[in-house]
Amino acid sequence: SHSDEVWAKWLHKSLETYRVPKHLVGTETEFGPVPERFAPVFRDREELATATSLGDTLVRALEQSAFQIVICSPAAAKSRWVNEEILTFKRLGREHRIFCLIVAGEPGASAVPGTAELECFPSALIHKLGSDGQLSAERSEPIAADARPRKDHKQDVLLKLLAGMLGIGLDELKRREARRRQRRLMALVSASVAGMVITSTLAAAAWLARNEAERERVHAEAEAETARQTTRFIVDLFKVSDPSEALGNRITAREILDKGAARIEKELVDQPAIQATLMDTMGTVYTSLGLYGAAIPLMRQSLEKRESLSGDQDAAVAQSLNHLGEALTLN
Repeated sequence: SHSDEVWAKWLHKSLETYRVPKHLVGTETEFGPVPERFAPVFRDREELATATSLGDTLVRALEQSAFQIVICSPAAAKSRWVNEEILTFKRLGREHRIFCLIVAGEPGASAVPGTAELECFPSALIHKLGSDGQLSAERSEPIAADARPRKDHKQDVLLKLLAGMLGIGLDELKRREARRRQRRLMALVSASVAGMVITSTLAAAAWLARNEAERERVHAEAEAETARQTTRFIVDLFKVSDPSEALGNRITAREILDKGAARIEKELVDQPAIQATLMDTMGTVYTSLGLYGAAIPLMRQSLEKRESLSGDQDAAVAQSLNHLGEALTLN
């Protein structure tokens, strides 16, 4: 139905841009070999806008289609043309290749007195096709993805439809998407670490090009800015992580943090101020991940170094005390 145009555009784009997992391409299923891509996806409103013979063009498109997806809503249920398209596709012997996406209304409402207006399934979906090519009185129970509020998430809706058309299990597609998200996160971390290394190298080159006094000033400013940027980046990175969706990332994050902490202790001995700042930073990130046993020793070292450098009235010392107190409270 034209009333569901927004959903149609989203689904059209999502299907045509989806890349099938490589290990599934070519696999034989009940619908034939799994393709690499789903494109082209036919949409009558878009592709038939300039057709001279709407009926002939539509029938030809349906004959060439492997599957039909019906966007179900009260508007679709009332649409004569939506019903006609479903009926035409069923008459091609492809009733088992129709998939549904509920976006509004209530499935089965037409069978309950007083609620027929809420029905989202067109009658051509609800009733089975008889041997005479007409809809029979026998009702069917269409299986559908459900995009209504508090139902399926958009990504789950897409994966359910894809799994149905691919003829494979939904869990397999979900695992593939989880692995892809994990790879993206690791790529982001790797790129960020590489950027930090490049920044540090450039800062060191500038530091070596100046005399002792100028080197010390530029070095301190550059390292202070690096420390602030590092703190903001690492803390924000792990704050946005969702443990319920990517439990494996906690192990990877711990490995990255442990290596970073070891480098700080070994490589920054001659830069106690920066060393203390980064120790406090790493301790803060450990705390945000609930790794208090690793956070507290780093924060204690940071506090001791800052007190020895600046005394107990310095703002950085207060910051270390605050972070250490938070970790001890949560531990």
